[in-house]
Amino acid sequence: MIALRRIPQADAEDPVYAAIATAEEAQRAHLAALDGLDEDDDAQMQRANAAADAETVAFERLTQVMPITLAGLQALVERYAVEAEETERWSAGGSYLRHIARVQACESERPFWPSERQFLEAHQDVVRLIPDRVGGPL
Repeated sequence: MIALRRIPQADAEDPVYAAIATAEEAQRAHLAALDGLDEDDDAQMQRANAAADAETVAFERLTQVMPITLAGLQALVERYAVEAEETERWSAGGSYLRHIARVQACESERPFWPSERQFLEAHQDVVRLIPDRVGGPL
């Protein structure tokens, strides 16, 4: 059995928090620019496009920031889970990332071993079958 290696928490504030805040603020500004947008109004379209570009830049910068604490890493995984859930509604990527965040949050001093109490989703019923290439069940 392999024990989870603990990532030490640094004394300095993790730079990932500022990058997450910047990306979230840029997203809010972009959504605000789209609210009530008149696509025939050139000034409104320029503001909306500039806000979209700023959101893209802020998110790309976020993807370049390296967390320096376990809490920062968990925050980054959570942010990516939210992003996946918002942009890829039919994908399971967000739930996979949330699962990783739960694993990272395991603070047991004992060797890591998934138990029923830690991962209740392991005992869920199948909701639907995944279709094969031709469209039928596997």
